Amino acid sequence: MDKKLFSKIKKIERITFIFDFLAIVAYISLFLIFFNLLELPAIDPLTGDMKLDDLQYMEPIYELLGRTFDKWQMNSIISVLIIFMVVSVPMIFINIKKNKTKTIYDFDSYTAANTFIQAIINLITLNIVGFGLRIYNMFLLIKFVKGYSPKEFFSRIIPSIKEKFAERKAKKKELEEQKSADEYSASLKKSIRRQTTFNIIRLTSTYLFLVLMALIIIIPFYWMVLTSVKDFSGATSLNPEFFISFSRWNWVNYKVVLTELNFGLYIKNTVIVALFSTAGTILTTIFAAYAFARIEFKGRELLFSILIMTMMIPGELYIITNFITVSKNGLGWIGNPVGENNYFIAMIIPFVTSISYIFFLRQNFKQVPESLYKAARVDGCSDFKFLMRVMVPIASPTIFTITILNVFSSWNAYIWPRIITGVGGEEGKSYWLISNALRDTAFVLDNGQVMYNLQIAASALVTVPLLIVFFMFRKYIMNGIGRSGTKG
Repeated sequence: MDKKLFSKIKKIERITFIFDFLAIVAYISLFLIFFNLLELPAIDPLTGDMKLDDLQYMEPIYELLGRTFDKWQMNSIISVLIIFMVVSVPMIFINIKKNKTKTIYDFDSYTAANTFIQAIINLITLNIVGFGLRIYNMFLLIKFVKGYSPKEFFSRIIPSIKEKFAERKAKKKELEEQKSADEYSASLKKSIRRQTTFNIIRLTSTYLFLVLMALIIIIPFYWMVLTSVKDFSGATSLNPEFFISFSRWNWVNYKVVLTELNFGLYIKNTVIVALFSTAGTILTTIFAAYAFARIEFKGRELLFSILIMTMMIPGELYIITNFITVSKNGLGWIGNPVGENNYFIAMIIPFVTSISYIFFLRQNFKQVPESLYKAARVDGCSDFKFLMRVMVPIASPTIFTITILNVFSSWNAYIWPRIITGVGGEEGKSYWLISNALRDTAFVLDNGQVMYNLQIAASALVTVPLLIVFFMFRKYIMNGIGRSGTKG
């Protein structure tokens, strides 16, 4: 194998990743520019509130770099940019991950075909430089695998297609001649045809069932996203449209939700709570799981059994004692009539540990042979060094899974954050998490109409980020859960 050609292919791949990243930065920058240009409804001078019922009647004209855009053009441009980001971000993420572990033996015809498909995606998303580099790399891969130059590739592929058609035609003619001469062959072919038909029906039925189940799961999410970009009349129509053009996707709904309804602030609060509570959970889980798995101390199994039994107690039963602990009668983090209330600390500290996660990680740590631990101790390795250099790298899939699942639970938390922020009245509302805001924000106009399109847009802001994270890391989540329950 040509190692120089292999190194060249890898180098071009890395350069392509740079242009893919630059293209994503360009998409995000353009999206932010156009999204910030979206005009919000007018403010009522009497009440100071935004006239949300004006959303469906707005026909603003936008100017950018000497060009004018109407509402429909702005919606189309933003929709296309979002589609470009949705396509490009997962592609570069998957390619970088594969490129780290790719060896010279992983290059084959499938790799060249995959590179060609990615080049077409670059062309569709207007990443012209990435398209050119991937087409060039495709021909290098063909030369590496087959030994063909671009000219030889095209000169071989067209005759080969013709030869296949001619060969198929000759075989068909031969089979027809043989059919009339050999009755046994005809009955055998009939049996094979019957078996083939049965297999086709079986596979078709299986895939139809899977497609049906996928549609049942996907359609509600599709309908949520579609309703979130409709205007008020479209969201409340008795004859709803299942498809609407890009020009009618009202992205101003999301801007109203993020800015005027303060969901941007609530998302920031949720991210802060999720990051700090997850960091605390990971630290306590790693140290506790290691102690219960490797360190010998009196009463270890009894203490662990007691902790496992607490998993059978519903979490809601801890709310009263936790609230007393963090309130002015305890640590004084909330409910102080005089002084500052530490809402974030009160929402984070009670949930920086999890018995179930400790159990999962302990099972993973116990897979490491005891002889390895004893050998490290004989060599003078401390418990902390053995934990950081051996146990944590081995259990990294489970730790990663715990991280993602804890982020999910923090993002979806409702009861405890609602109780904590509810103590502070109007001050506490500025510390709402996104799930609290979705439940308690009023999407009602003065005339009593509910702005369903804004409400669904807020729901999409809660749901879509979790779906993106899950689909990007589902492999690690499944592997981590599977490894945590495996012994030996």
